[in-house]
Amino acid sequence: MSIAVSAVIIPSRLLRFALACFAAANLGAALALAADLARPVRLPLTLAPACLVAAAALLLASVRRTPTARRIDISGLGQLRLTVQQGIGADAAPATVARLLAGSTVWPGLMLLRLRCDNGAVVALALLPDSVNPGQFRRLSVAIRDVASRTK
Repeated sequence: MSIAVSAVIIPSRLLRFALACFAAANLGAALALAADLARPVRLPLTLAPACLVAAAALLLASVRRTPTARRIDISGLGQLRLTVQQGIGADAAPATVARLLAGSTVWPGLMLLRLRCDNGAVVALALLPDSVNPGQFRRLSVAIRDVASRTK
């Protein structure tokens, strides 16, 4: 059985929504602390700015991040190639050979991949099922597991 698979990875809308919800929760905590609604908390006016800064940083990171599409190609021999495309519709950069690092995790609904490119850079990819075309997530998951079993 060949494990060769190729998939275009787009930024996950679910992950971006989760980041926005976490920022909203930090904003709500800051407002509750500033309004003295959290009675058992000591120094609520000290913690409120910290929550506000966390909310602002999360929202700023979410807004400033430009959409980066990536393409991952796994050959039948288990070689990974990663292509980065800055902005949707832009020309793709040349593909770099990557190795799967320890600490990569594959779950049924989430893949956290740590890849070391041939130039030495370490890339972390969080893949949710909405990051790839329908049906690609399962094939990519099987291929990544096969590559991981070969590297042990």
